[in-house]
Amino acid sequence: MDVRGAFVRKVLQEETERMLERQEAAISAALSRRSGTLLSSRRVSVSGGGDMDGTAVFSHPIYERFLDMRRMGKDGRRRKGRKIHNRFVFGAYASIAKNLMYGLTEEVARGLRENWKGQ
Repeated sequence: MDVRGAFVRKVLQEETERMLERQEAAISAALSRRSGTLLSSRRVSVSGGGDMDGTAVFSHPIYERFLDMRRMGKDGRRRKGRKIHNRFVFGAYASIAKNLMYGLTEEVARGLRENWKGQ
């Protein structure tokens, strides 16, 4: 695996783990009844590592999306969603894009190569 592939994999892994941590805190704060299914069935897998390509897959229970949506109350008023899905997923996308665009400079790549040679 080359330096760029390792960098992409590292960025994807760090950002998805950060997303899971922040989302877990929001879910715990927003939901009072808990069966534990929503938190325990979320998974992230990172694969790839070729030349600047990689994949992060986030799997979760489908009803997480419905908890995030606006809905109508019994009185006919709109109720806000709980903000436990889109906010974190799109925040992770933006952070990954920013880190991949600006994070790997030639100086960082040179430093990583030297680090790997020393090990």
